[in-house]
Amino acid sequence: MSSILVFGAACLDYIAQVNHFPRPDEKLRTNSLTICGGGNASNTATCLSRLDIKLKLLTKIGNDLNGEKILKNFQEEKNIDTSLILIESSITSPSTYIIVDMETKTRTCLYSANNEQILINEINPNCLDKINFIHFDSRSTEAALLLAKLAKEKSILCSLDLERDRPFLNQLIPLVNYIITTENYSLNVCKDSSLIQTAIRFLQTCQFVIITRGKNGSILVEKQNKKLFNPIENINNHGSIVTQEIVHINEEDFLIWNCTAWPIQLEDIIDTTGSGDAFIGGIIYGLLTKEFWSRDKLLRFASYIAMCKLKGIGACSSLPYISDIDMNLFS
Repeated sequence: MSSILVFGAACLDYIAQVNHFPRPDEKLRTNSLTICGGGNASNTATCLSRLDIKLKLLTKIGNDLNGEKILKNFQEEKNIDTSLILIESSITSPSTYIIVDMETKTRTCLYSANNEQILINEINPNCLDKINFIHFDSRSTEAALLLAKLAKEKSILCSLDLERDRPFLNQLIPLVNYIITTENYSLNVCKDSSLIQTAIRFLQTCQFVIITRGKNGSILVEKQNKKLFNPIENINNHGSIVTQEIVHINEEDFLIWNCTAWPIQLEDIIDTTGSGDAFIGGIIYGLLTKEFWSRDKLLRFASYIAMCKLKGIGACSSLPYISDIDMNLFS
């Protein structure tokens, strides 16, 4: 298996399940309160670890009780190397308060952080030794930019979780090979009239763009290579369904893969926290280990991993182990 570096945020999640989202000045009794690890990079790293990908995690936590809990969670995952984790006594470990609305199956996050950004002077170039893939979660973007430049010099592939607008992203984006973003980013940050336009703006420098759409699935957009194009046939009658289309824009052809979300019964959805991070973990797994997988298999696998996550409270409790996955589902 490949060794990768996951760079970004880790925190402790406090997850309260309630029957409905509280109204102003309302007092509610929680159905449950769960304390567990969270943070975009942390969640994706845990997902990859359970898919048997060995990785190093570069994140920053405080030398406090929450930091101890965060670190312990990583140490219990057999494939996460914690040697690069920065432990700073002058900061408080980040935490997120999450309200899970059982009525609407939504979650609301309140993030609390204090100087948790990884700084440029905390980046050691030696951290890239024996690394051939880096995943960034759009946090600590100035330090991420430095790391991406070092990766470029070493021909290390990079992916980026593009969740919201942050400083230095305009310089970081051209340095990454794969971009995974959201429908909300397209609408609210890019303000494009279509998801395809958002993808095309990034395809000048990257190999493909994936835009996630929650319960509506995802799309993958890439420049069409007519020599390699093979129409797919959906012979599976289970799981996600993938279709293709070719669009011609500005004298260029683009291949669009539309993937439905992996089916799940509404009553089986416990918590959506971290489902996007799980999806990204599935994408990275496919890129690293399944070089002959077509895009449809890649998307279907990632959708399956995200569906599994929905069945448990918190970002990681129901993430599947590779030994428990029937890979015939994606053949």
